[in-house]
Amino acid sequence: MIGVIEALELGNWRKASRILHDAELSDAYLATILMRVARAMSYRAIGEHSRAWTTLGGAAVQMRRRHPRLPCLAVNDSGQIDDVPSWPGEVERLALPQRPAAGGDAELVFRTVRLIWREQQELSELFRQIAERSTGLTPATHILVLAFVEYMCWVRHDPGTWTKTAPIDEEAAAVEERIDAFRDGLRAEFLRSATDLRRLRYPSAGEMSLMVWSNGGKYNGLQRLAILELARRSEPPWAGPSKPADCPSRLSSVNAWQFARAS
Repeated sequence: MIGVIEALELGNWRKASRILHDAELSDAYLATILMRVARAMSYRAIGEHSRAWTTLGGAAVQMRRRHPRLPCLAVNDSGQIDDVPSWPGEVERLALPQRPAAGGDAELVFRTVRLIWREQQELSELFRQIAERSTGLTPATHILVLAFVEYMCWVRHDPGTWTKTAPIDEEAAAVEERIDAFRDGLRAEFLRSATDLRRLRYPSAGEMSLMVWSNGGKYNGLQRLAILELARRSEPPWAGPSKPADCPSRLSSVNAWQFARAS
């Protein structure tokens, strides 16, 4: 099981999914939770942010069923998370418990919780960034740039994009087809991803138009804006000021951030 967790900590959801699919693991319940995390990562790679959010919420619920004493982030009277207003749909969100002594089942539980926490926190930060528009960008272009940053962190700078093996099932195959479309620079995929991202905060918003793509400078212009956005950020993981010093980062995010800083 530790190999699955280590792969997910590095963001290698393909490797984790393969192990979970092929190996007979001793803890089937934990394996199901980790598969949810791997699926959520794959959804984020194809720009389905809302689906990733609800999938992570399902993983958090499963963890709490087995470990009911795990801490959760507070929910206010309106049913919304205190630090992230208006998220679409109420989901369970885990807080980080105190780290146990190294080794044993308690360590596996902690690292699994930390995985879910990291992914939920990063999506929360992304949600907040929608309203933090850079000077000179229209709201729509700003969101499209954020979607392009996601592509850089989850597709372009992910070694698995270029060295992937056969998918484990039909759903994984569909994900890979969408990733191939991103890799090939298909405009429709970027606009679809940006539309999904915009509707997280503005559920009734329309689809991103071709004009937004053109105003952003098309692929090359949006890549330049995304590099500038990434270069302004602190070192990943982008999980907010409360992230612990030992919180692992996905390799692809580090690769994209270092590329932006060096550009």
